Amino acid sequence: MCRCRVPPLAVMIAVVLLSGCATSSTGADTAATAAAAPQAFHVERSGKGRPLVFIPGLSSSGEVWNETVAHLQGKYDCHVLTLAGFAGQPAIPAPFFATERRALADYLRSQGLEKPILVGHSLGGVLAMAVAADVPELVGGVVIVDSLPFLPASMDPSATAESMRSRAEEMRTLMRMQTVEQRSMQSRMALRNFITDEKKVDVAARWGANSDWETVTNAYYELSTTDLRPELSRITAPTLVLGSWVALKGRVPREAVEAVYQNQYSKLSTAHVVMNDKARHFIMWDDPEGFYQELDGFLGAHASVAQVQSHP
Repeated sequence: MCRCRVPPLAVMIAVVLLSGCATSSTGADTAATAAAAPQAFHVERSGKGRPLVFIPGLSSSGEVWNETVAHLQGKYDCHVLTLAGFAGQPAIPAPFFATERRALADYLRSQGLEKPILVGHSLGGVLAMAVAADVPELVGGVVIVDSLPFLPASMDPSATAESMRSRAEEMRTLMRMQTVEQRSMQSRMALRNFITDEKKVDVAARWGANSDWETVTNAYYELSTTDLRPELSRITAPTLVLGSWVALKGRVPREAVEAVYQNQYSKLSTAHVVMNDKARHFIMWDDPEGFYQELDGFLGAHASVAQVQSHP
């Protein structure tokens, strides 16, 4: 077992980007959404074929998958989520993660999706794992983009959900005390580690600025105290795990980062871990061709897992 303290980008984004530039919802936003109860997520649906459900990460819009959906050329029934409280979506009451977890499983049932493949980035990858463990009979495949089942253990292998509670609460308190200016400055610094293209940094920063800060702080706390490793054995769907390490190049060996991924997914027998040698945390943005190659290969290899379903 690897005992090294390695902060892969999935962890770094949970710890640092959570100190980003999100602001609280304005009064105008609240008034505009008061007439209807906020939903757990907003969905944009397009295309026909096997159902794919795309889940973005912390503070991200579903637009992070725009290029991926365009690459698929309408050949799949794509359901692109933007989670509540992120990128301008109305917030929901805490708990955040547990609510999203239940709501996504309910969505798969209510839409009658036949063995959909869940594709999740960062926090979205954790949510995809959770749903695949909760309702394995409903899920036909999982693609996890730079995420881990228990983020804190990558930095402290002895960490447990219980041992993280006090530290996570301290961090949540500190985050609530930050000014908008402090969040904005830290977000920019973090995003430049996670994304190569400065224009994409601007896009992600804008999503963060339009996110509800209380939702972001609660998401940090809940991710820090949620350990999915004991639940991984319940996942029966084929799973592709894409990891990144480039932002740590020169400081942490590639082999050490890969060992963390292999160790954390050791209880998921269906997992295939692939380390990307070009991309930072936003793999689908930083190395789109490499990402598409892995995604297309996974979809092609598991064509019989999810039956064809047309967009109504």
